[in-house]
Amino acid sequence: MNIPVALLLFTFALNPFAMGAPTPAGNSKWEALVQKKLTVSSPKPDAIICIGSSHMERWKTVTTDLAPLTVYNHGIGGSTMKHAAELFIPKLAIPFKPRAVILYEGSNDINAGVTPEQILERFKELHRQIHNALPKTRLYVLGIVPSPGKRFNKWEAIQQANQAIKQECATEPWMKFIDTTTPLLGADGQPKAEYFIPEDIHMLPEGYKVWTGVIAPVVVEAEKEFEPKP
Repeated sequence: MNIPVALLLFTFALNPFAMGAPTPAGNSKWEALVQKKLTVSSPKPDAIICIGSSHMERWKTVTTDLAPLTVYNHGIGGSTMKHAAELFIPKLAIPFKPRAVILYEGSNDINAGVTPEQILERFKELHRQIHNALPKTRLYVLGIVPSPGKRFNKWEAIQQANQAIKQECATEPWMKFIDTTTPLLGADGQPKAEYFIPEDIHMLPEGYKVWTGVIAPVVVEAEKEFEPKP
């Protein structure tokens, strides 16, 4: 059966992915990871949803660390700000109508050579998407982890990206940047070894204690009054 060209173009305009166009932020691998996350997590409305890469995904104690808040961790390892903007926010956050989102992205962007300016543009796309769909939802953004080893060679880019995102967050009252970078550094300006898995980029439980000590006072204090009653 021959389908009129006009109908094909109309279909593509409505749903470009239905005709074999590339999926957002990459390929079917990421779609599969999103679907896997959805099979084990179905957040209640007005909860708090965490979005981000492996540093977020590995925060296994987030629900107790941010108690009494209702928190769901939708972190997916290896992801970037582009994945978060094009795939995670529309599929792992917005459909569940969270009252707040906690975002951690940037490490993998910097490592892949994405510039701070490009990260900022992707972040703008991300926060506009949240606000357009859920204008009352608040966004908390975590500073990029200063992982030891080769990744710390790009420390200047990490600082620039953090500063750009911090300045962007300051433009709207519903966004808040939380400096989770500086507390992980020692007096010598280097990542503190006791916070990181040896010869690895990821944090030990001690590192997450540092995160909690910085994040909880901000997020719990701001969100506890909005916590739904049992």
